Amino acid sequence: MKITAENVIIQLQKKNPQALEYLLDNYNKNIYSLTYRILKDVGCNEDIEECVSDVFVTAWENSHKYNPKKGTIKTWLFIVAKYKALDYRRKIYKEKNLNKQEEIELVSEEQVENKVIFKEEIKQIMTVIDNLGETDRQIFYRRYFFYEEIEDISVCLSLTRKAVDNRLWRIRKLLKEQFSNERRSFS
Repeated sequence: MKITAENVIIQLQKKNPQALEYLLDNYNKNIYSLTYRILKDVGCNEDIEECVSDVFVTAWENSHKYNPKKGTIKTWLFIVAKYKALDYRRKIYKEKNLNKQEEIELVSEEQVENKVIFKEEIKQIMTVIDNLGETDRQIFYRRYFFYEEIEDISVCLSLTRKAVDNRLWRIRKLLKEQFSNERRSFS
């Protein structure tokens, strides 16, 4: 059976190795590029390559979690890659710091509370972003999740740089308004 963009996820869920090969052939360079941008300052080439491999293993093992309503297979892979690379970054950074410091600090209650609040704010941001139009959602993800340059985004989406800048400004304004309204309601 020939693997295509339309049937790759079904074949992944059936554990067809050709589906994994399809993902590697079509997305490996993009995933490597994203992972490299996140890990280049803290990791070495082996760390980056290991992370990229883990992304595809995660896709293989968790293909049932893919939701086509939330984006394309490429978007899903990029999100998996981003979080995997950020996990690697934290792990590498932590290992480097543990080698420098022999003592382990205890986490205060305030730090735990701040982490919980931060996670809740991220969920709220994602809710707002999911309700944007397709173009605005793509611009937001490309800029803030995939760290793409504005010029690259404008070329890919056939928009002017000014149009991308304006849309990003409106998205940031919407998020600020959303959070200022919520803070007022808690006061």
